[in-house]
Amino acid sequence: MVGSKSDSSGAFGQVWITLALLSSTAQAPCDCDDQDGYTCGCGGTNNVWPSDQSQLPSDNIEPLTASAMPSPFPPSTSTPGTGTVKLSLRPPNQPVFEVLSFSYPLKLVVSAPHHLHNAASRTDVSTTTRLHPSSVPLLFLLTYGGGLVSGDQIHLFISLAPTTRLTIATQGSTRIFRPSLPHDDSYPAQSPSLTGQNLRVQIRANAALWLGPDPCQPFALSRYAQTQIFEVDVTGEGSLGLVDWVSEGRSARGEKWRFEGWRGRNEIWDVSTCAIDIGEEHPGKRKRLILRDNLILSAPDIASRVDGLGIFGTIIMIGPLFSSLAKFFIDEFKALPRMGARDWNTHQGSNSTDPSSGKLLTEEEILEKWRKHRQEKEKNDGVLWTAAHVRGAVVVKFGAREVEGARLWLREMLGQERSLEKQFGSGALTCVK
Repeated sequence: MVGSKSDSSGAFGQVWITLALLSSTAQAPCDCDDQDGYTCGCGGTNNVWPSDQSQLPSDNIEPLTASAMPSPFPPSTSTPGTGTVKLSLRPPNQPVFEVLSFSYPLKLVVSAPHHLHNAASRTDVSTTTRLHPSSVPLLFLLTYGGGLVSGDQIHLFISLAPTTRLTIATQGSTRIFRPSLPHDDSYPAQSPSLTGQNLRVQIRANAALWLGPDPCQPFALSRYAQTQIFEVDVTGEGSLGLVDWVSEGRSARGEKWRFEGWRGRNEIWDVSTCAIDIGEEHPGKRKRLILRDNLILSAPDIASRVDGLGIFGTIIMIGPLFSSLAKFFIDEFKALPRMGARDWNTHQGSNSTDPSSGKLLTEEEILEKWRKHRQEKEKNDGVLWTAAHVRGAVVVKFGAREVEGARLWLREMLGQERSLEKQFGSGALTCVK
């Protein structure tokens, strides 16, 4: 009920009118079926506080459970650390990732691709009859936290459709973390959990892969095993190039080959005579093993068996896209000084031209000058390396006193020959930058 002007005066009258309005609103009729007064669904017209206090909601609200509120998402079927990459070619020549999946702790990141020109490559003698992809995707292989925790297992499958190319790199050294140490004396009798990484790659006809990760860096007391299997259509001119290297650990903290064990295996199979997909291999046709490369470093006292080296590495090249680079390594290895053939302590012939004469150097003279300079740096950095042919592939083994020395040497070699950057882009040189 609202009072008249004669019944109210000043501020007191205004308050009385306001209370009367609220009372009138609270007692307004409600058309909804819910008459308890505090859960009205009519839009807020029924706000009468219930007379029965037992109708008030309890403060002891039980938490929701999975049975009370089921998840709207289907249950996950992925296995931790697994990944799948399938690269195909969309007409006319556009590479696309048909499948790109991964799960923790593995992470795959696609970066800007390298665009190829239509000009024929000097490393490919059959470019007149071969379709080139328009670009080469760059895929970064990463792990959360920059490394693998003790016990992590990575399983990655990669399939390259015919005529595709792919560059795989990392954004830094893959760290193999040490296991958590107990506070008692039981640890020496226990073996730390094995950390592993397994890679399987299918390279079809005219496809190519460059795998150039940064060095693996195992921490003290860690255990790591790595297996990389490559199935290459060699007859169909599939190409593969990879670098695989491991360092002594965190040298700045005094860790020099103090891990428990490191095992790495690289296998290359020729699948030219059989179907490459799983389950499609025809009876009577088998894959042919081209090479199997193993590196096993096991405790105790690894440092006493490496002759002062701080890093070991392997480079494997096979196929037409890597023929020029493979030949370059072989030629440079043949040109290394041999015992009794050249004086290691002199620089005779290192500069056969007179700069003041203005004479232009020939390509052979420029290469020889660069070679002398590189060999001098190899001596200063303690770089040792060798190269050999193995069943159509070229395998290079190298080592150095420090990681940076090996990185500079590999940068010099790849930069001087230049076909890797031309065919796969600057992302292929990420591991040596």
